Amino acid sequence: MNEDQSSSGHVGVPKYDMRLGPDTDGAAVALYRQYTELLYALTFPPGGAARFRFNSVTYQLPRAAVASVESVAQTLSRGPAEIARGGDQLLIWVQVSGESNANYAGRERKLRPGDVVILDYAREIFVRAPDFAAIYVMIERNMVPPVFLAPSMHGTLFAADSGPGRILCRAVESLLQTMDALTIAEANAALDALVTMTAGMLEGDLAVRAARNSSGDPLLDKALAFIDRNLARSDLAPALLEKSLPLSRSSLYRMFEPFGGVRNAILQRRLERAVRVLLTSTSTRPPLRAIARDHGFSSEEQYSRAFRSRFGTTPYQFYDMVRRKDTEALAAQAERFAFAGLLKWIKEEIESEPDRAR
Repeated sequence: MNEDQSSSGHVGVPKYDMRLGPDTDGAAVALYRQYTELLYALTFPPGGAARFRFNSVTYQLPRAAVASVESVAQTLSRGPAEIARGGDQLLIWVQVSGESNANYAGRERKLRPGDVVILDYAREIFVRAPDFAAIYVMIERNMVPPVFLAPSMHGTLFAADSGPGRILCRAVESLLQTMDALTIAEANAALDALVTMTAGMLEGDLAVRAARNSSGDPLLDKALAFIDRNLARSDLAPALLEKSLPLSRSSLYRMFEPFGGVRNAILQRRLERAVRVLLTSTSTRPPLRAIARDHGFSSEEQYSRAFRSRFGTTPYQFYDMVRRKDTEALAAQAERFAFAGLLKWIKEEIESEPDRAR
């Protein structure tokens, strides 16, 4: 392994070069595993470890990193255990070579060369990659605009053949290629510009999704109505919708792509309707067991985990804010997690109470 820091006539960005493999005694794989398993569970396909190699160049900024990576086929999984160990950054990931199959908290993706995907380390990630190369920008959470933090943004993919995908891919490539010539201040400014541009792309993608969701497509309306009528069913899944609608599986998946996939749409509708129960309940304690049962969750624990992943708080903590009518905390929650329905409820149910009293 080589590690070197660039130096020139100006105060440049620290640069680290890591090269591991080929591996003859397992030492390179062991070092890579130690490095990678800070964030992911790692497995190699048969024969993968024997031909192992890993090359990376990383530029380290105070609150971000820009890096290129190249390695052999592997599977990376970031679930609740890995999330609990830490790592609270956002990623702008550019696939340079290789076609990876991925699942981002229920959103299934196929990453092809030139694709750009936005990832949140606070949410689940699963990637099965062939031999691949990529560029990524890792950014601290407190550096990004709120649109990055909406759960629906995790796994947002800008395809290589789309306008936003081409722009973002070229921007990330250009940033990496010019890092050696930049001072830290210049690199930070360039990073801020990239983040601002990406936020604009995300907001545009969100608007497109909203337009599609309200397009009046009768088949989509029928599918969503079917989901809503059957939220309590434990077997509510893509196969059940496929049986109930005149659609092939591929057509069904394409129709639900703006929602992040069929399973993600089902989960989000379950959670949003379950939240309505918390917003309107008059119980001293939230009836979590009944809410879980009535909305298709296998247990109170599964419901609580899904709720926290979607809304950033436990159902008990959320219900406590509702009971105390803590509008400031609820509004902050709604803004951070793009929960428009909660903002509407605050306005209608809390802020209008003085008028009703009069």
